[in-house]
Amino acid sequence: MFVLRRITPESLEINTCLDIEYVLVLKERNKEEFDKISKLMEWHTEEATKDVYGYVTFNDGADIMPLYENSHYFVMGSDGKTFSNISHEKMRRYEEVNPTV
Repeated sequence: MFVLRRITPESLEINTCLDIEYVLVLKERNKEEFDKISKLMEWHTEEATKDVYGYVTFNDGADIMPLYENSHYFVMGSDGKTFSNISHEKMRRYEEVNPTV
């Protein structure tokens, strides 16, 4: 089981159960798939997605979670340990300088 942990700029912690699998779509790696999902979300303009760098889809694609550049994102395993840090690159650099985040 996977959990997506988001920490917002206001230091809110939001945990979402992703179940046993998820798909990570990043704008810089797969722009075509990113654009398809943006259309499904009815975000048809660059302005609507300017702060979104990717999406996590789960529940066989039925659920979509946008990933915002100014938040921290961690995929956690069922044991509570970090499986993957999927934060935007600029936030990962911030975490390296400020390890308490």
